[in-house]
Amino acid sequence: MSKGFPFLYFAKTSSGTGASGGFPPADFASANEHIDLTEDSLTLELMFHFIYPRSQPRLEKTTFEALARLAEAVEKYQVYPAMQLCNIYMEKALPGHALDVLKYSLRHGYPELVNRAAPYVTLANLSAEWNSVPPDLLYAWLRYYDSWNASIREASLTAPHGHKCANWLEYQRKIFSALGELTGIKNDESISTVITVPHFAAICCKDDANRWQKAFMDKIRDVPPFTKFTMFPR
Repeated sequence: MSKGFPFLYFAKTSSGTGASGGFPPADFASANEHIDLTEDSLTLELMFHFIYPRSQPRLEKTTFEALARLAEAVEKYQVYPAMQLCNIYMEKALPGHALDVLKYSLRHGYPELVNRAAPYVTLANLSAEWNSVPPDLLYAWLRYYDSWNASIREASLTAPHGHKCANWLEYQRKIFSALGELTGIKNDESISTVITVPHFAAICCKDDANRWQKAFMDKIRDVPPFTKFTMFPR
């Protein structure tokens, strides 16, 4: 917490410039009035860069933890120049911080980012942060996950039949095994790395793998986006 922060100082630099809508005009503050802000000083310093008429910080050099704190602060204080930029960099943090990005985007009303983050969230992510996951999010994710698994089962039936090549059965066995070991929600990228055959495989095997991959992806694209499983405004 940053204690004793001069309120007039912040009010003049934010409301006066139109950079923030989170504070009342400076006329409401006295020169000696102070307030306690819950954010740490480093977060506030980063945020002030977007309020002052100065060059903005390079967020690509910022750790995710610092970025997440800044993203929450600019939403809280409605620092408009920073809100969309933080949103962009939170998306760039995928897939490594999928659950954090999902919670942030749900809290602050970014449906596109919600649907970008959700496919990367795994059961392991949720288990590791069980106490910090809102019940509504958990319930929505479980329904989403179940819908994906149902589609995965249907999509597995699209495997080509009647292939005569001696190596195809072995390739197919390995593909099924790899599909079963995938964690979390399957997406186009993860499927394309699994439903494949070695570069030295026969042309007939490569053709069937490509057909299977396309049919599989067509099936899983029917899964509704995560926002359909939430109370998110449509």
